[in-house]
Amino acid sequence: MEVRCGTDIVDISRFIKIVEKQDSSFISKCFTDAEISYCDSARDTKIKAERYAARFAAKEAVGKALGTGLLSEGVGMHDIEVIKDEKGAPQVRLTGGALSHAEKQNVASVSISLSHDGGMACAYCVMLLEN
Repeated sequence: MEVRCGTDIVDISRFIKIVEKQDSSFISKCFTDAEISYCDSARDTKIKAERYAARFAAKEAVGKALGTGLLSEGVGMHDIEVIKDEKGAPQVRLTGGALSHAEKQNVASVSISLSHDGGMACAYCVMLLEN
């Protein structure tokens, strides 16, 4: 078994500006319909921005753990989706180029942790690869 990790940190103020401007072109390029629906379900601008920022950081963290990054080697922003399990914990759904790379590398599992505090949002990803 091989373990890979990726992490990323994002300034939430960037996402507050995006939410306030209602920049739907940026949002739709970066996030899936389900992610947008979840983030926009918050009434408070700060909470929406925290949700978007954490999910953006998660996509970056997963791309780093995959070894591809984002927007390279066929991995797009929509190929990495943050969903919630039945208890509300964040999970990752891989599709497209991200799923293809994960399958080639024998990724057995992907775990993600999200957090935000002090104006920053961060994500940490751990992948287990079978030999």
